This record gives sequence, structure tokens and C-alpha cells, in this order.
Amino acid sequence: MDVQTLTKQEIRDSINNAKHLNTNSEHVRMLFVPNKIGEQNFGELCTTYKTVINQNFDTVVVIESYTGQLQKKLAMPSNKIFETRFGKVPVNDYLRNEFCDEEDDFFIADEGYSKEMSLYTQLPILQSCFSDFEVVSLQIGDYDPAIVRELAFTLDELLLHKNALIVYCCDVPANNPEELEKLRALVVENKESGLMHYLNSNDKTVKGARAFMSGILVARSWGYDVEFLDHIESANNICGYAKRTQPQIVL
Repeated sequence: MDVQTLTKQEIRDSINNAKHLNTNSEHVRMLFVPNKIGEQNFGELCTTYKTVINQNFDTVVVIESYTGQLQKKLAMPSNKIFETRFGKVPVNDYLRNEFCDEEDDFFIADEGYSKEMSLYTQLPILQSCFSDFEVVSLQIGDYDPAIVRELAFTLDELLLHKNALIVYCCDVPANNPEELEKLRALVVENKESGLMHYLNSNDKTVKGARAFMSGILVARSWGYDVEFLDHIESANNICGYAKRTQPQIVL
């Protein structure tokens, strides 16, 4: 199966037919997904997106880690639209400017932009799930944990009461159960210092750890539970989602 040749309806059918999770899907507002999609992780990805397919979001914010460093540490491409084989997705320019106004390290900049961004991997899946939404693409271009905290703080402040989905692109390897259990324990026990130490460790195998970490911090601030789907499918990378068990005010 070549995921890149699937039609929008075929992707949507795959998501609808994926394994059902016992979760309050209306309270899922964060997804953790691989940077790239292939046959080995498509089933788990569909299970993850099934948690949100029946929702409607005004905006989807896609967070990914840039490999290396950018002069603009938190960069958002200047595109007015992003285009895939399924059509054009408009950018939420107002929200993008809100990010820039909120903190000094957010910039509209094209330094890290390319067609190889994880954004372009996720957009066709998002277009298969939702008919009408805007997008903001954000790249983390620095390894300083303070930048990760700044991003998490800003996501918390700007998006808590907005009708927005946050998609964190990160490769959590499935072939290292010991590391996953360590990560799971750090997440469950809310050990921020341990997670930050992991972020700077040379032993970590999560690719996109900065995006992953920012998601964990926002989930903790919002009171969301993070669930890893390592029990769903045999995949190269593990997906996940964050949910809230109680209703939340959305403006």
C-alpha cells in the first residue's frame, strides 16, 4: 500500500474503519504523530486520527522540530496557503501574528521552509478528516530547553480557549520499549526536570523530541492525559493523543 497515492475517501475510510478507542473523542485536542507516514505506521496513525475525525476545528497548529538550528528560533513560514494533492489550505494569519505578538522568539520566516516538512505529510490526512479549517505551521529551530518552555507557554496562553487542534510531529520508536516506559513514567509523574534532561540527552531516540516535549508541557498545563498507542498496531513509530475528561470552555 502506497499511502501517498490514496484518495481522500480512501484515507477517510481507513480512519473510520480503524480500531475504536474507549475515549471521549470530543475532548481530544492534541495528537502526537510520526514525521513521515508509511505502511508500517499508517494503521496506528488512522487510529489516532479517529479520536478527532468527528470534530470540527477552526484551526490546526502543526508543530515540528527543525533538524539543526534556525536563526529565527520559532519560525512560521510566510505562506498564505499550503497546497497538497487534495487542494489548498489557508493559513490563519491572525493567529500567526498573535504568536509573534506574544513572545520575542516567534517570527514569520521561511528559513526552514521546504516541501519535505512534516506539515506536508500530515495535511492530506487532515484534509481527509476536516472539510473547512485553517492551519499554522511552526518549526522549533533551537535546542535550548528555554525555547521549548516558551513555545509551550505560548500555546497554552493562545490556544486553551480556541477551537484548535495541535498536531505534534515526533518519531517515538516502537522498537525500544524500555525508553518508552521511561518516557511514560516521566509523563505520568509530571517530572518536568527529568523530561528536560531527556531532551538534552545524547541517548534519546525520539526524533522531534522538542515538539514532543512542548506537547507534554501543554497537556500538563491543560490537565490533559497523554495516551501512547503502543498496544494498537505493530509500527515503527508510536502515535498518541491527549484528552481531557471534563468539558472545557472554547471561544
